[in-house]
Amino acid sequence: MKKEKIGISFCIGCVIAFGGVVLISFDNQSVEFNFIGDCLAVLAALIWAIYSLLTKKLGEFGINTILLTRRVFFYGLIFILPLSFVFDFSLDQDLLFKPEVYFNFLFLGLGASALCFVTWNFAVKILGAVKTGVYIYAVPVITVITSVLILHEVVTVKILIGLALTLLGVFIAEEHGLRYIVFLYKKN
Repeated sequence: MKKEKIGISFCIGCVIAFGGVVLISFDNQSVEFNFIGDCLAVLAALIWAIYSLLTKKLGEFGINTILLTRRVFFYGLIFILPLSFVFDFSLDQDLLFKPEVYFNFLFLGLGASALCFVTWNFAVKILGAVKTGVYIYAVPVITVITSVLILHEVVTVKILIGLALTLLGVFIAEEHGLRYIVFLYKKN
């Protein structure tokens, strides 16, 4: 997009943050490649980038963020329903109306999906697709913090370094982050 310039700070910050995410993701694990899975992951990232750019463009036309999200969900549902017949999906109504299943559907539908998409679209409208995209790197940081608090997982030195690199990368990717670090370096 013409209005969103990508500078050297952005690129350096993204590389540093990506390195941090790699350290967090592959702590004490061997890296295995799966061609189909890796291609699907890259394709998902590409589609998400296109979605973010289209959201930004539609926001510039003055389309309401909540209405845009509602339309995306509606058309997504329309296009995914035929696949339920292809993959032999069956709906057990007794299971669907159990309180734990019902509340899980409510949480996933309203909280984890609708609310998240609305806030993402709102952020893209205000910050732009490129700047908002950098904050995707914060997801592993939040995941680590949540897993420590709720699941009582142990944090290793590699994960701590990954967290620091991820946060530093996001900070540098912001417009003034690298300038601030250079300023501090010259000051000392």
